[in-house]
Amino acid sequence: MTCPWALVAVHWVDAFDSSNGWIELDDYKPQVCNVVTIGFLYPDCLPGYITVTASYFPDEVPNLKTVGMLTHIPSGMVQKIRVLEQPNFDLTVQHVSPTM
Repeated sequence: MTCPWALVAVHWVDAFDSSNGWIELDDYKPQVCNVVTIGFLYPDCLPGYITVTASYFPDEVPNLKTVGMLTHIPSGMVQKIRVLEQPNFDLTVQHVSPTM
């Protein structure tokens, strides 16, 4: 069983700020904040954003109704999106809790 949405790695540049207090501009060296977010691509969620989710319920496949932890990344900040191979899970296997 796999998610009907693509599993992706989104490479993007995040917003950042300087340290607090007075800043000497001659000494200030801003550094870009590069980020990689991995999740399932939620297609057409919010115009102007790439949206990924970290969690879904396999019992709802192929018609997802519930997801967890949505991340909305401004499209203009995205540098690249790489599609990853999804693991295929066998949901018929029952996991037994270890006894203590």
